[in-house]
Amino acid sequence: MSKNPRTLYISYDGLLEPLGESQVVSYLEKLSPAYDISVLSFEKPEDARNSERMSEMQARLARANICWIPLRYHKWPPGLSTGYDIIRGVGRAFLWALAGRARVVHARSYVASLIAVSLKSVFDIKFLFDMRGFWADEKVDGGHWLKQSVHYKVTKRCERLFFESADAIVSLTSAGVQAFPRLNYRMRTGIPVEVIPTCTDLKKFIPGVKDPDLLSRTGLEGHLVIGCVGTMSNWYLRQSMLEYLACLARNLDHAKILIITHEDHAQLQNDALHAGIPVAQLVMVRATFTEMPAYIRLIDIGVFFIKVCFSKKGSCATKLGEFLATGVPVVINDGIGDSGRILQEHDVGIVLSQLKAADFEASLSPVRQMVKEPQIAQRCRELATKYFDLDSGVEKYAALYSELTGTALTRAS
Repeated sequence: MSKNPRTLYISYDGLLEPLGESQVVSYLEKLSPAYDISVLSFEKPEDARNSERMSEMQARLARANICWIPLRYHKWPPGLSTGYDIIRGVGRAFLWALAGRARVVHARSYVASLIAVSLKSVFDIKFLFDMRGFWADEKVDGGHWLKQSVHYKVTKRCERLFFESADAIVSLTSAGVQAFPRLNYRMRTGIPVEVIPTCTDLKKFIPGVKDPDLLSRTGLEGHLVIGCVGTMSNWYLRQSMLEYLACLARNLDHAKILIITHEDHAQLQNDALHAGIPVAQLVMVRATFTEMPAYIRLIDIGVFFIKVCFSKKGSCATKLGEFLATGVPVVINDGIGDSGRILQEHDVGIVLSQLKAADFEASLSPVRQMVKEPQIAQRCRELATKYFDLDSGVEKYAALYSELTGTALTRAS
């Protein structure tokens, strides 16, 4: 049995999802040489039914000496299903802790933290609250809950518990940390608070030539490619994004729109047409996480807009680091975490203060200048290396683990 400190990482996102693979597995593989890591995750039924992907992930984690405890995620009925998942998670977490030498429970976001604080209440174990944003306020800002609702009030009480019980806290943004005093919680004196954004594996997401085979298959040869990747709904301002893409398609020579997403392509195409994007200028594809770097390299300009609200002060879009690491400049809206400030300070993108037709038109000249700039890809890469390097994020987690376990810091592999 390993003599390294035993750590349990809890994620309500599945490891078989692109987010879980990039933002959980990638980190834990690099931390595992210094820590005896188990990961408890909740896998979506459609992912868990894919026996080949399950086996591949099991093998990948086994190679890193990570113990995987996959539980099934339940969606229905709302509320009760989450409660059921929490109860099952607490049971499995307690079995893990009873095996002995439990040192740290690292909880990703709020549902995982309910399991973690249950573990901390019984066992002598340190709790790392990896908050990932202000989840209760996200539910209100997203229109899913009312601020007067029982769901919101209960979740805010849980949030207070997480902040006041935590032995360390991780925020995705400095803007999120600066908002902590507004919560008026009694955080324990002297606990470490670290800013670790959603990082990118710079060994996978790298600049390079556009793949000729992909260009041929997508019909993008000889075109200026404006791209969107991943989610285009929920927090993402789908209509504004499509209207801006239509503006670029109309006004930039040889422009085509590439959308890489697992969302409903038929509905998305219909929405794009209504926004003014001609069918001949629209390309939609699906891609696995492994395929994403090659597809992003096809893109000349990345675009995404996110709803501006209090909860998004603590947010950092994964796709920002992936675009920049691959050498792709972006057009985004202001007011989301630290993103606008970082881009403006380093002049590697365009930050729109408003999402109106006049603002779209005003951005055309800067966009044209940006795509012609010979050093733009290099400067994007340099910014990604400074702010979004996965290895740097892992080193920060390793330092927190070392402080919580009282062990010497071991550099991540």
